[in-house]
Amino acid sequence: MSIQSLIRKGRVATTGESLAFFRIAFGLLLFVAEVRFITRGWVSDFYIKPQFFFSFYGFEWIRPLPGPYMHAVFYLLAVLALLITFGLFYRFAIVTFFLLFTYVELLDKSVYLNHYYQVSLLALLMCFLPMHAACSLDRRFFSNIQTPPAMWMSWALRAQVGMVYFFGGVAKLRYDWLFEAQPLRIWLSANQDFPVIGPLLTQAWVAFALSWFAMLFDLSAPFLLSWRRTHGSMYMVVVVFHLMTHWLFYIGMFPWMMLITALIFFPETFHRNILRTFLPGASAAQIRDTYVRLPPATNTLLIFSLTIFFLFQLAMPFRSYWYGGNVLWHEQGFRFAWNIMLMEKNASLEYEVKVKRTGQQFTVKPERFLTRIQARQCSFQPDMILQFAHYLHDYYLENGVGDTEVRAVCYASVNGHPSNLLIDPQTDLARVCDGFAPKQWITAWKN
Repeated sequence: MSIQSLIRKGRVATTGESLAFFRIAFGLLLFVAEVRFITRGWVSDFYIKPQFFFSFYGFEWIRPLPGPYMHAVFYLLAVLALLITFGLFYRFAIVTFFLLFTYVELLDKSVYLNHYYQVSLLALLMCFLPMHAACSLDRRFFSNIQTPPAMWMSWALRAQVGMVYFFGGVAKLRYDWLFEAQPLRIWLSANQDFPVIGPLLTQAWVAFALSWFAMLFDLSAPFLLSWRRTHGSMYMVVVVFHLMTHWLFYIGMFPWMMLITALIFFPETFHRNILRTFLPGASAAQIRDTYVRLPPATNTLLIFSLTIFFLFQLAMPFRSYWYGGNVLWHEQGFRFAWNIMLMEKNASLEYEVKVKRTGQQFTVKPERFLTRIQARQCSFQPDMILQFAHYLHDYYLENGVGDTEVRAVCYASVNGHPSNLLIDPQTDLARVCDGFAPKQWITAWKN
C-alpha cells in the first residue's frame, strides 16, 4: 500500500518530512556542539581535572570514566550525532545518544545548562518517534519502518520546543524582572562598549523595555509560531531575539538551538521544499513504502508514555512554589524549570572547620579543592554548598585529621540587592542530609 493510500485512508496524516527535517537539523546541531566541546578542551576541564564532582541528588552513583574513556564518550557522541543526521541505524543511534548525553549531564551540576536539559528531553522524545521514516539511509537500505508518521508527532516536537518559551515567560513574571528590569540592567550596562548601540544599553528605559518584551515574547512565541498566519513573521522575531541574546550575553549554544528547533513550527510543505532542494530524490514519496502498522495496544502504550512525559514537564516548573520564598535565593526547584537568564547572583563562601577531638579550628576556601567554575557555582547554590561541606568532612576524616564540624559562611547578593547571609552559620552542615524537604538551614530572603 502506498503512502498516498495510507493518507487517503486516514492512517497517516504526514509523509514524515517534518520529522526528517527536524532530525537532520537537530543531528547537525549536536555534531557541531560535540566537536566544539572537544576542541575547546572542555572534556578535560569539566570531567577529568576536577577532584570532586557535584552529583545530582539520587544520581550519586554516576561517576566519570577515566580520562581516555571520557574523551571516547564525546567522540562517540559526535559519531552518533552524524548517524542521527543521516538516519542510519537511527533507533540505536538516538537511544545511545540519549543515554550517553544524559550520563554526561548528570556528572556535575556545576556545568548544568538549560539547553543540555532540552537536548536530553528532545532526544528522549525522538526515541519514540519514526524520525527516520523519510530521507534516511535506514529507509533506503532497510525495510520495516515500524511506525508510520502522523501529524501529532510533529505537534509533540512543537510542544517540547514551545515549553521552553512558555515556561521561560512564566518564570519572568516576577518583581525583579518586570519592575526592576533586573538582571538585564546589570548585564546591559556591562555592554556599554558594544558598537553603535553601546551607550543606549546603559539607559534604564531600554532595560525595562527589553525585560517586558522578553516576557511577552516567551509567553506568546509557541502560539504565534503555531498559527499559520503569524508563524513566518514570528519566526523573524525569533531570529532577531536570539541573535541579539547571542551577541549581548554569553549563553553558549542556546540561541542556536532555539533558532533551529523552532523551525518545526513551519508546515510540512516548508520542510519538504528544503529537503527536496538539498536532497533531491530523497523525498518520502520517492522511497519505497515499508511501513508496518502497529497493533492498537502498541499505539496506546506510545501515547500513554508520551502523556506521562509531558505531564511530568508541566509539573516540574511549578515545584518551586511548594518551597515558598524567593526561588532565586534558596534555589529549591530552580533547575529543570526553564528559569532562563533570571538572576545575577554573586557570593563569597568559606568554611569554618572544627576538629572535634582537639577543638582546633581553621578556615577553608573552596578554591583550594575545586576548579574555577565549580567554585563559582558552589559559592551561591545551597545544595552544592551542602555537598562540598560533606566532602570536606570526609576528606579530613580519611586523611587522619578526625571527625569535624563544618559550617559555611556565605554572603550572597541577587540582582543587585544588598548582600545577606545565605546559610545559617550555626548549622553543622556535615550533619545535614540532602533531600527534597525544605532546607531550613537556608536563611530567609531579605529584600
